[in-house]
Amino acid sequence: MDIKNVSFAYRDNIKRLKQIDAHINKGEITTIIGPNGSGKSTLMGVLMNHNKPQEGEVLLQDQSLHTYKAKALAKTLGVVHQHNVAPQDMTVETLIYYGRLPYKRPFSPYTSEDEEIVEWALECTGLHDKRHEFVETLSGGQQQRAWIAMAIAQKTPYLLLDEPTSNLDIFYQYDILKLIKHLRDEQELTIVMVLHDINQAIQYSDTIIAMKAGEIIKIGHPKHIMTKELIYDVYGVNVAVKKDDDLGMYIVPIGV
Repeated sequence: MDIKNVSFAYRDNIKRLKQIDAHINKGEITTIIGPNGSGKSTLMGVLMNHNKPQEGEVLLQDQSLHTYKAKALAKTLGVVHQHNVAPQDMTVETLIYYGRLPYKRPFSPYTSEDEEIVEWALECTGLHDKRHEFVETLSGGQQQRAWIAMAIAQKTPYLLLDEPTSNLDIFYQYDILKLIKHLRDEQELTIVMVLHDINQAIQYSDTIIAMKAGEIIKIGHPKHIMTKELIYDVYGVNVAVKKDDDLGMYIVPIGV
């Protein structure tokens, strides 16, 4: 995936993205970070094909993103939004079956292949014992797993996650991040996500895109770009960058 000179503004004509250029490496986890209002969610909206840029384009497998037909895009790009709502009477299994719709014709029955993929998605996300429960009755972390299961049931090479750990307690935050890492390692997915927690981004990303005021300030491997100078430039916060044999690199805020 290539982001080429992308600029975007909403109806107020204030540019939220300003000539963004980036390459998303295949088979890696790329995480977008930045303060509120930095443009990270707007950029994710462009990558999800919800926001069409006024300038530039996004190339997905060498094809302009906005030229994809809906079904073709759904077979290439899996998406999990920040806020998701399922009908009250929808079970986990039914939700995951929705991930197979891009491969179906109207009123066509599910096949044995569809059933195998749904079983696989349940296994990947650890939801076998929840398959007949209503989505709305699950905990926040389990619901997030269910939406990820639906996305991976689409069998796409790319997966986009908008703040997948928001509103989750620390157990489920790391539970979801471990799942994301597993999907990269075992399924060779190319994953792009937005995170607020810098230490989680450092620990679970192959590449970090640091944004501020609609621009990319720095892009690269966490160990190469995450410095106290970058954190202050992006967030206006003084930090100490620490290294530990067990924890790896992490930051500790020391004041504004």
